[in-house]
Amino acid sequence: MRTLEKVIKNAIAADKYKSGVKEVLQSVKGSKLIIVSKSIDPEYRKKLEDQARSTNVTIYEYSGTSVQLGKLCNKPYRITTIAIKSGTADEISAIVSEKKDK
Repeated sequence: MRTLEKVIKNAIAADKYKSGVKEVLQSVKGSKLIIVSKSIDPEYRKKLEDQARSTNVTIYEYSGTSVQLGKLCNKPYRITTIAIKSGTADEISAIVSEKKDK
Protein backbone atom coordinates (compact mmCIF):
# COMPACT_ATOMS: atom_id res chain seq x y z
CA MET A 1 0.00 0.00 0.00
CA ARG A 2 2.98 2.32 0.60
CA THR A 3 3.84 2.62 -3.09
CA LEU A 4 0.21 3.40 -3.94
CA GLU A 5 0.06 6.22 -1.36
CA LYS A 6 3.37 7.64 -2.59
CA VAL A 7 2.35 7.57 -6.26
CA ILE A 8 -1.04 9.18 -5.50
CA LYS A 9 0.51 11.90 -3.33
CA ASN A 10 3.21 12.65 -5.93
CA ALA A 11 0.63 12.79 -8.74
CA ILE A 12 -1.57 15.17 -6.76
CA ALA A 13 1.38 17.36 -5.79
CA ALA A 14 2.45 17.56 -9.44
CA ASP A 15 -1.18 17.94 -10.61
CA LYS A 16 -0.77 14.84 -12.80
CA TYR A 17 -4.10 13.21 -12.00
CA LYS A 18 -7.82 13.30 -12.79
CA SER A 19 -10.49 12.26 -10.34
CA GLY A 20 -14.13 11.41 -10.88
CA VAL A 21 -15.60 9.05 -13.44
CA LYS A 22 -16.29 11.62 -16.18
CA GLU A 23 -12.84 13.22 -15.89
CA VAL A 24 -11.10 9.84 -15.82
CA LEU A 25 -13.06 8.52 -18.81
CA GLN A 26 -11.90 11.55 -20.82
CA SER A 27 -8.28 11.09 -19.85
CA VAL A 28 -7.78 7.31 -20.00
CA LYS A 29 -5.46 7.56 -22.98
CA GLY A 30 -2.76 9.64 -21.23
CA SER A 31 -2.98 7.76 -17.94
CA LYS A 32 -0.54 5.23 -16.53
CA LEU A 33 -2.83 3.79 -13.86
CA ILE A 34 -6.51 4.01 -13.01
CA ILE A 35 -7.55 3.37 -9.43
CA VAL A 36 -11.17 2.48 -8.68
CA SER A 37 -12.76 2.20 -5.26
CA LYS A 38 -15.18 -0.50 -4.19
CA SER A 39 -18.06 2.00 -4.31
CA ILE A 40 -17.88 2.73 -8.05
CA ASP A 41 -21.07 2.15 -10.00
CA PRO A 42 -20.78 -1.17 -11.92
CA GLU A 43 -21.90 0.50 -15.16
CA TYR A 44 -19.12 3.12 -14.93
CA ARG A 45 -16.65 0.44 -13.92
CA LYS A 46 -17.40 -1.50 -17.09
CA LYS A 47 -16.98 1.63 -19.24
CA LEU A 48 -13.64 2.35 -17.57
CA GLU A 49 -12.45 -1.23 -17.96
CA ASP A 50 -13.39 -1.29 -21.65
CA GLN A 51 -11.61 1.98 -22.34
CA ALA A 52 -8.57 1.01 -20.27
CA ARG A 53 -8.29 -2.33 -22.07
CA SER A 54 -8.34 -0.64 -25.47
CA THR A 55 -5.53 1.74 -24.44
CA ASN A 56 -3.52 -0.77 -22.35
CA VAL A 57 -3.92 1.16 -19.09
CA THR A 58 -3.83 -0.86 -15.87
CA ILE A 59 -6.82 -0.70 -13.54
CA TYR A 60 -6.11 -1.13 -9.85
CA GLU A 61 -8.95 -2.02 -7.52
CA TYR A 62 -8.54 -0.03 -4.32
CA SER A 63 -9.68 -2.11 -1.37
CA GLY A 64 -11.39 0.81 0.38
CA THR A 65 -14.49 2.90 -0.22
CA SER A 66 -14.71 6.18 -2.13
CA VAL A 67 -14.55 8.03 1.22
CA GLN A 68 -11.24 6.30 2.07
CA LEU A 69 -9.87 6.97 -1.41
CA GLY A 70 -10.83 10.63 -1.02
CA LYS A 71 -8.94 10.76 2.29
CA LEU A 72 -5.92 9.07 0.70
CA CYS A 73 -5.98 11.80 -1.95
CA ASN A 74 -6.23 14.46 0.78
CA LYS A 75 -9.64 15.58 -0.46
CA PRO A 76 -12.64 16.30 1.78
CA TYR A 77 -15.00 14.45 -0.59
CA ARG A 78 -15.57 10.98 -2.01
CA ILE A 79 -13.48 9.84 -4.96
CA THR A 80 -14.69 6.73 -6.75
CA THR A 81 -11.92 6.73 -9.32
CA ILE A 82 -8.64 8.50 -10.01
CA ALA A 83 -6.37 8.41 -13.06
CA ILE A 84 -2.66 8.81 -12.41
CA LYS A 85 -0.65 10.42 -15.20
CA SER A 86 2.72 10.28 -13.46
CA GLY A 87 4.70 7.51 -11.82
CA THR A 88 7.38 5.24 -13.21
CA ALA A 89 6.75 1.84 -14.77
CA ASP A 90 8.46 0.31 -11.71
CA GLU A 91 6.07 2.08 -9.32
CA ILE A 92 3.04 1.02 -11.34
CA SER A 93 4.14 -2.62 -11.45
CA ALA A 94 4.95 -2.50 -7.72
CA ILE A 95 1.39 -1.33 -6.98
CA VAL A 96 -0.11 -4.06 -9.15
CA SER A 97 2.08 -6.78 -7.63
CA GLU A 98 1.29 -5.56 -4.09
CA LYS A 99 -2.35 -6.22 -4.89
CA LYS A 100 -1.62 -9.74 -6.15
CA ASP A 101 0.34 -10.60 -3.00
CA LYS A 102 -2.68 -10.04 -0.81
